[in-house]
Amino acid sequence: MFSAASAAVKQAETLAKEIRGNEEAQKWADQVRGRVGDLKGLSTDLRTRALPTFTSLLQHIAPPISAHERLQIHITHDILNYPSLDPLIHSTFSRIMSQVEGGDLLVIQRGTESRGRSQSEPKGYSGGILGGGGWSDGPWWRDENVKRDIGAVTGVKEGSRLTRVSAESYAKEYFDRLGGLEEVAKRATETLSESNPTRSSDIFLALQAIQYQGDKDLFAGDIREQTSESVAEPAEEDNNLVTFAIYLHDPIHSLSFSTISQPLPQKWIDWLDASSKQGGLPDSIEEMIDGGGVDPREWVAEWLEEVLGLAIGIVAQQYVARRMGVGEGGLGKGKRRVEEEGIGGEAARAAI
Repeated sequence: MFSAASAAVKQAETLAKEIRGNEEAQKWADQVRGRVGDLKGLSTDLRTRALPTFTSLLQHIAPPISAHERLQIHITHDILNYPSLDPLIHSTFSRIMSQVEGGDLLVIQRGTESRGRSQSEPKGYSGGILGGGGWSDGPWWRDENVKRDIGAVTGVKEGSRLTRVSAESYAKEYFDRLGGLEEVAKRATETLSESNPTRSSDIFLALQAIQYQGDKDLFAGDIREQTSESVAEPAEEDNNLVTFAIYLHDPIHSLSFSTISQPLPQKWIDWLDASSKQGGLPDSIEEMIDGGGVDPREWVAEWLEEVLGLAIGIVAQQYVARRMGVGEGGLGKGKRRVEEEGIGGEAARAAI
C-alpha cells in the first residue's frame, strides 16, 4: 500500500512539472483566473448598481398611495352659507384611505390656492380644527344673519353636464397657472428623491345641487275605477326633488368618476334656505318651533350631511380602488403605458 501511494505522489509531481512547462496550459490557467476576477467584479457591480435600480423601479411604477402620495383635493361648488364641506370631504376620504394604510390628505376650496405659503405648500383643510364650522356644530340653520342658498340648477342632465365642466375647467385653470399639465407632471417627478419620496396628486371634485320633478309613474298602483263621482281623490303632494351631482377628475392619471346622490324632497331644502324673519317657513313649522317642539330642520340637516357623505364616498372609493388596481386582474392591469400618457416619468408611476 505504501509503495502504491509513493508511486501516485511521483506521478502527480511529474504532471505538475509538465503543466508548468506548457505555455498553452499556463495561458489557459491565467485566463481562468482573470475570468474569475471579472465575475467577482461583476457580482460586486450588480450588488451596487442593479439592486438599487430595481428597488427604484418598483417604487416608481407602483407606489402605494399611503407611502408615496399626498392627495390634494380641490373642491368647487355653488352652495352658499352652508357649513363647510372641507371636513366632510376630508373625513370621507380619510375613511377610505385607511384601507390602504392611511395617507396624507389636503382639501382645498376653490379660490384659496393663492393663500398658500408656496406653490408646493397650498393652504387647505388637513383635519383637526381647521376649515370652519361643521355640520353638527350647533343649529346653523337658525342663523338669520345670512342668506343660505343650495345653488340648485334645473334638470338632471343639464346639472350633471355643468358639474363635469366645472371640474375640468377648474383643473385646466389650476394647471395652466403652474405651466400646464405636462410641466406639473415633470416637476412632480423631479422632486422625488430618497430623502423625499412623497409626491402630490391633485384631484378636482365638483359638486352641484340639481332640482327636478320626480317621475310620478314610479311606484304607481293599478288604475282605480271611479265608482262614484262624489268620491274626491286625495290631493297629491308635489314631487319636486333635489339631488347632487358629484364629479371627481384626476388629469394626471386620466381618471374620472361621477355619481348622482339620493334625492331629497325640495321642500326640505327650502326649509334650510328659508329665513324665519321673512316668513319663509310654513306656519305649521313656525308653530312647532314656537311651542318648543323639535325643529325639523335639525333632522333635515342630518340627512343632507349623510346624503352628501355617501355620494362623495362612492366616487372616492372608486378612485382609490382604481389607483390600487383593485379588480383589474393583475399587477400590471390598469396602468397606462408611458408612451400613451406622454407625460414622462409621472405616467410610469401612475397606478391607473
